[in-house]
Amino acid sequence: MTVPAPIVLDSDPGIDDAVALQYLLGTGLWDLKAYTSVGGNLPADATYSNARALARALRIDTDVPVHRGAGRPLSRLPYREASAFHGRAGLGEESLPDSTAPHPTESSAQALLRLSRAYEGELTVCATGPLTNVAIALLEDPGFARRVAKFVFMGGAAQVPGNFTPVAEFNIWSDPDAAEVVLSSGIPFTMVDLDASHGWLFRPADLAALEAAGPGTALAARLMRTYMQAYTRHGGDGTCPLHDPLAVGVCGDEAFVTAAEGAVIVECASELTRGQTVFVPADARRIYYSESPSLTARLRATGRVALGPGSRDFSEHFVATLPHWPALP
Repeated sequence: MTVPAPIVLDSDPGIDDAVALQYLLGTGLWDLKAYTSVGGNLPADATYSNARALARALRIDTDVPVHRGAGRPLSRLPYREASAFHGRAGLGEESLPDSTAPHPTESSAQALLRLSRAYEGELTVCATGPLTNVAIALLEDPGFARRVAKFVFMGGAAQVPGNFTPVAEFNIWSDPDAAEVVLSSGIPFTMVDLDASHGWLFRPADLAALEAAGPGTALAARLMRTYMQAYTRHGGDGTCPLHDPLAVGVCGDEAFVTAAEGAVIVECASELTRGQTVFVPADARRIYYSESPSLTARLRATGRVALGPGSRDFSEHFVATLPHWPALP
């Protein structure tokens, strides 16, 4: 029997962040050591409140501490929330009760650092929001990069257009400086980007399956119905991508995506291309940036980058897994 591995979920809930948490718990693969919130889909106070409420709804708040993330991005650039997709309070039409668990004194970044020392060489970190907390941890202690066994994040667009600007995905756009700190640190990263997440869709038949699965998936079904409606209002076809759950899935099995090795450089200076993730494959047949020693050195910080969906059906696995960890209805 496989012993669940230690993991931290760093999240900005958010509808798809919420169902990503239920999916993580349902897999049975992970020992969730902390649920760390970060500002992104909504400001940091709101995502922290949502994280606490979700911990209660998923019956983990007595065992898993919920930590509050940084109050602002590292970036000097303006902040923009995503309430148009996630609802004014971030969880669609839901108004979930707060947890009665105590508020930890540690910040999200402090919790990440402590757990990386306690589980050195074992800890997986999965980030489904902007990378502010992870960047703060690295700036305080660069050794965090070598202590983490695996770092998987949802963000970026390697070879496809962005979803917030023509070239930028929302999580990276929200704090590009943080993303560049992380991706240049040497941390063993896997970038689960729009190239892959747009290949795994949640469809009306999936919603019907969740609605039929009983009260344990009622919350997830309501959230996903709202999410599908938001995508439809923004020009969609009645489906929605499984962005954040896919990142959790890849923590356990990379077969959900098709990935390649390479460097990712984040554009931080230009207002026009803020948050663009420039992917340089490790097997590129030409030498890039040869005139710039600093940029050439930057290409040595490589990781795994998802370039499309993989051979294993993630949408099917997501729907089948959620009922394994029932939520309060």
